[in-house]
Amino acid sequence: MALLKEGMSKLNAEGLVAKAEHVHAQLTAHAAQFPTPSPTLAALDTEKEELLAAIAKALDGGRSAHQAKRDKYRTLKSMLKQLAEYVANVANGDAQLIIDGGFEVRAEAKPTHLPGAPTNLEALTPDVARAVKLEWKGEKKVRLYQVQMSTKDPSGTPEWTSVALISKRQYTIVDLEPYSMYWFRVIAVNVAGESLPSDVLMARAA
Repeated sequence: MALLKEGMSKLNAEGLVAKAEHVHAQLTAHAAQFPTPSPTLAALDTEKEELLAAIAKALDGGRSAHQAKRDKYRTLKSMLKQLAEYVANVANGDAQLIIDGGFEVRAEAKPTHLPGAPTNLEALTPDVARAVKLEWKGEKKVRLYQVQMSTKDPSGTPEWTSVALISKRQYTIVDLEPYSMYWFRVIAVNVAGESLPSDVLMARAA
């Protein structure tokens, strides 16, 4: 799951203007993916032009002109932060959509060790019939979990089938045989590899 990087911490006023122009161009080019930017692109363009004017005045201006430039800088930066939040919400972890929205993808530190096995695997009351709802705990930096199921008691010859690869710590398996017994386990996954399986949970489909 990709994370958005605003990329504004080291920008001066001129750099922030260039950033605003880039975000404006990207959101305009990908309007189908980002139909309702907030704040609007018109508002962004207005603030960009006002900062440009403040930059020009500050070249030969006094203290008040420089203060006006700083104020306009903060206003435009705040607006870009709001747009970054909008893009992040629309992208929902999609790296390409983050780039299409005019922002950068944050580089994540790659873990060098295998994750710990998920713990506290339990069955909750499902929201639908013929289902088992699972929930478990895992390490904070784990991005994916593989949910496995068996229709036979794994104490004999195990026959595990992967039924989901998800980022959340909760999952509902549907379309099961009502009142039948199933066995489940969960494996944590990161770039270093897979964890040991969780303890096996036996549950009856509702």
